[in-house]
Amino acid sequence: MKRFPLSYLLLAFFLSPSLADDAANWTTLFDGKTLDGWESTSDANWRVEDGTIVVDEGETGLLLHEDTYTNYELVVEFKAATGTNSGVFLNTTRKPKVLTEDCYELNIAPPDNPFPNASLVARQKVEGAGETDDWRKFEVRVENGHVTVKLDGKAVTDYQAAPPKGKRIGLQKNAGRVAFRNIKVRKLP
Repeated sequence: MKRFPLSYLLLAFFLSPSLADDAANWTTLFDGKTLDGWESTSDANWRVEDGTIVVDEGETGLLLHEDTYTNYELVVEFKAATGTNSGVFLNTTRKPKVLTEDCYELNIAPPDNPFPNASLVARQKVEGAGETDDWRKFEVRVENGHVTVKLDGKAVTDYQAAPPKGKRIGLQKNAGRVAFRNIKVRKLP
């Protein structure tokens, strides 16, 4: 059996990022119990069910988080029924009118949609992200107009343009049933 000197082990320990430090830098946006900190922009039936934010009826609109962000990393898990059209709005205004100026819309939509899953609506189309009734995870980085997205751990979106006007994060109710959970954000310096 090969042995490593204690000095190597200590060096590795101190140079590797601490899991506790990593977790401390993230802010949870949804507590799994209430919609505290969130505001609806329409008459949609946003609610909490089994530790998730769910919507399936009502007017098209957003559920916006009250905090503002410019440069950040965001993790959100979602589960969309077949045929659902929803999304996660990044750097959005309260009621975006021009998608290429007011926000980034990270789409949750079927393959036959002009902007299917993981596409940035009106900006960049992603092919082959598929559709499933299982839980999926977006890992997003927004920094000075540069947006990268991983879907289920796979890099799928890399987009650069002038940053939009907004600074809020929103969940979209458009068509169909969608649920969101494990929503967290980490501000970038």
